[in-house]
Amino acid sequence: MTDDPNAPLLEVEDLSTSFRTDSGRLVAVDGIDFTVEAGETVCLVGESGSGKTVASESITRLPNSPPARIDGSVRFRGVDLFECSDTDLRQYRGNRIAHIFQNSQLNHCYSVGWQIVEAIRIHEDVSKTAARARGIDLLERVGIPNASSRFDDYPHEFSGGQKQRIMIAMALAGNPDLLIADEPTTALDLTVQAQLVRLLAEIQSEFGMGILLVTHDLGVVAEIADRVVVMYAGKIMERGDVFDIFERPAHPYTQALLDCLPERANASGGIPGSLPDPTARPEGCRFADRCPHTLEACRTGGQPPELEVESGHHASCIYYGQGYDVSVVCDGQGESDDCDGQDESDNRDSTDVSKDRERVSEANKR
Repeated sequence: MTDDPNAPLLEVEDLSTSFRTDSGRLVAVDGIDFTVEAGETVCLVGESGSGKTVASESITRLPNSPPARIDGSVRFRGVDLFECSDTDLRQYRGNRIAHIFQNSQLNHCYSVGWQIVEAIRIHEDVSKTAARARGIDLLERVGIPNASSRFDDYPHEFSGGQKQRIMIAMALAGNPDLLIADEPTTALDLTVQAQLVRLLAEIQSEFGMGILLVTHDLGVVAEIADRVVVMYAGKIMERGDVFDIFERPAHPYTQALLDCLPERANASGGIPGSLPDPTARPEGCRFADRCPHTLEACRTGGQPPELEVESGHHASCIYYGQGYDVSVVCDGQGESDDCDGQDESDNRDSTDVSKDRERVSEANKR
């Protein structure tokens, strides 16, 4: 297996993951595509149950098969991970591709130091002494005070934010090229969330790694994302630059998510209805039953293809196809009333982009 240095860091094509259950085949992820480049942060966004976590874990074939069935293609620097043997996959899983799971997966029966040393020695042939020294250095790097004296403490002796920092340290043990972080700020207060987001940005800048961030927290997305992929019921509804998504959301589902933010004047407090049954997906658009603009055509023919809204910005909605009034779903969205996607965004310089990110981030903290 030889890397192609000219290939994208991660290419996911037609990824589908389903599970055999007593109620039938449960389709969690249904034919999605996305890429992550080196040094880039891509956020998978959507409600709980949208398939984000399953998609992220399927990249390195973490779901057990059976009951899981994973299809499609996942290429890492040109190497198809789905064609790798279990032995070959270990060279990537936890090493070049590291995971941070929800709610801190630390083992409370072992000290954090023991767990970090184990993570280091799985991927490197080093002594326990050398691994311990590196582990202390990693804890210091992620901001654990008095790292050397706390190295042998147990997980219950750390706060929630500190445990997430320890999980980041363990993920960095293999010097990964790609970090997959699943809801790393869940259940933490806003101050600690902000600290962890800054830490991830600093580490990314230092190591040049790509980040695939799974979250439903749009404030975190605004702070750290370069590109956003919006998922719903196992499908991708919209994708684009973070500023396109926040300022010119194209899909009614993305608009509904943003309308739930407290600073939005028309905040509804939630999206009416619930996600469709994953064992019996609807025939047409997955969001049709909850969308205020649903037409009869939305309920047939499968999920609409992703159509271009503007350069680099796509939405899976029939209103962007020929013969439909696109103003129904995009008129008045964000800061522009234009529906043709023609604006000055392509001419913005780096200062404009920085100001945009700051504005979006501050708005979502309120």
